[in-house]
Amino acid sequence: MRPKLGLPLVALSFAGCGARTSLDGPPSPCDSTPPTCIASNATDPCGAPSVVPPSCDVGSRGWVCPKAARIYARAAEPSPVCRPFYRDSAIQNVGPWGLSAMTEVPIDDGRCLWIADSATLGNGTRARNVAFEPDVGAPSGTCPGLSVALPEPIVTMDGGDDPTILVQIDGGYRIVDVTHVLYRLFRADPSAVYGAVEIGGGVGRWDATTRRIVVHSASAPMPWGLDLDLGDASLVTSDGNHAFVWGCAQPGQFLLQGCEVALLDPNDAIELFSKTGAWLPTVDASQGATLFGSGTWNSSVVVSSSGLRHIYAFDFGDTIKSHVAARVTGPWTEGPDLAACDLPRADDPNSFCAGPIVHAELSGPTRPGELAISYGVGSSKTPTGSSDDYWSRLAWMK
Repeated sequence: MRPKLGLPLVALSFAGCGARTSLDGPPSPCDSTPPTCIASNATDPCGAPSVVPPSCDVGSRGWVCPKAARIYARAAEPSPVCRPFYRDSAIQNVGPWGLSAMTEVPIDDGRCLWIADSATLGNGTRARNVAFEPDVGAPSGTCPGLSVALPEPIVTMDGGDDPTILVQIDGGYRIVDVTHVLYRLFRADPSAVYGAVEIGGGVGRWDATTRRIVVHSASAPMPWGLDLDLGDASLVTSDGNHAFVWGCAQPGQFLLQGCEVALLDPNDAIELFSKTGAWLPTVDASQGATLFGSGTWNSSVVVSSSGLRHIYAFDFGDTIKSHVAARVTGPWTEGPDLAACDLPRADDPNSFCAGPIVHAELSGPTRPGELAISYGVGSSKTPTGSSDDYWSRLAWMK
């Protein structure tokens, strides 16, 4: 019976030579190249977006991104010099004079807030810990010129604010669906080199009712000492139930401090990675292992394709640098320099960059290894340039 198949096959082969058959039909409505869709991080508003597949909508005869996703776009010409929120009329200037860049805090309502150490508001008032919200839906590489939310001070203290105490927000993270905020406290002291001395730090919280970050008063017990000084960088564990938090207060190389790492649980209980290679329930910094060096106050640790990267700058430096490791506990080695900082060296030879912060939510998921990094600009002497010269910067680096 097998030869009976020959006639239909031959007939079909002739029909294919210039003739249409019932198998031919109108082109599929989604024969065009599908777009690249990206979705914001579902568990961390400050986390990197991910690529998600589009679907073909027959009714609209085109591709559509899943709910809560958007079509990926890239700015045609990313700004070589980005001053975040420079076009926002609600502020006159963004600091913070070299202490750090704009740290990040992910909050309960799905937003990622950038916290400027200090800023001059539109009415001329100088304020600390001013919160901004970038437009994460803008094309990748777009300099965030305007804040989605009104820039305003966002930190308050348990029991009432104390004008003699200065709060520095060092970043935040979410574990088990709760926001934890790292901070340091300083006491104003006109005789100190920078007008204040550090007295301690801790972990604050986000208050959804007042829509403020709440930190403990200076009279409350400090969870760790100045010799451990946690808060320079943080990274949530892969299971999302703990966070690694680095403190850089140990002796280090020239213009660098030695950094130790602790593991914090949802109740902020601490285990320190020790010199013996074990995690110990202690805040005794003398037992901690120094893993790498970093400049004062802030840096970033991020996951990379080959493991981990530590993004940092030397004190009074002019370059964003890196360390690399396969795991949190090391060994950490020198990585490549990422970029030279944009500094007003022609007008101020004493200018420097400090405190690089990685803004993963602005990264381009189609460009592996690319990082959006902000950094502070300051001067080791009285600044001689214009206020714009010392505005925090944002750049995309690899």
